[in-house]
Amino acid sequence: MNTGTGKVIQERRRLLGLSQPALATAIGVSSRQITRYESEEQSPTLPVAIRLAEALQISLAELAGIVDNRVDLAGRWWAAWQKATKHGEQVEVAAVNIRHEGDHLLLDSDAETPATEAEPVAQVRGEMRVWDGDALTGWVRGMDIAFPVGTIYYSLHPQGAHAVGSWTTKSGGDGLVRGWSALAREKSDAEKLLWELLRTDGIVESWPGTARSA
Repeated sequence: MNTGTGKVIQERRRLLGLSQPALATAIGVSSRQITRYESEEQSPTLPVAIRLAEALQISLAELAGIVDNRVDLAGRWWAAWQKATKHGEQVEVAAVNIRHEGDHLLLDSDAETPATEAEPVAQVRGEMRVWDGDALTGWVRGMDIAFPVGTIYYSLHPQGAHAVGSWTTKSGGDGLVRGWSALAREKSDAEKLLWELLRTDGIVESWPGTARSA
């Protein structure tokens, strides 16, 4: 699919929380020039395009609007993750929102869905990149899994129905802590996927059928 360069610049700039003046400063042009690019009144020269792609954290192909949108991962998801406690393994689950722009995904608290006791909203921020349509890598912070910042890796279902993987974060001085995680459109699917990972890994024998909400 081909999207106009101006729209790509505008949407990616907003996704990263950059103002037009901030982007202009980053690439060495005027704010008015950014307006011209976004309105497609003028196209950036190659040297400027290279700096734009770097500032917007995308490839030149993505800047030109050449992206593969066969799988749309935008919308409301449920995140489930493993949390070790002194009483054994525990699965926690909460709603998150994903914005999908090209090969980039922005994770945030699901602001459009009000939190309830039965369905809380995760206080989470993060960013992931889609690799070849079958893998997601990135970072996350704020999710209640006992770490402030961690890395994440997911294997993506071919049709984008769900993703399974793991998180890793620092523990203590030089140690690392790792756990399993899953993403799905339905809460029950996220829970079942994660418990299956734990069962396959020999951590639990069966799925208890109930997960703790964050």
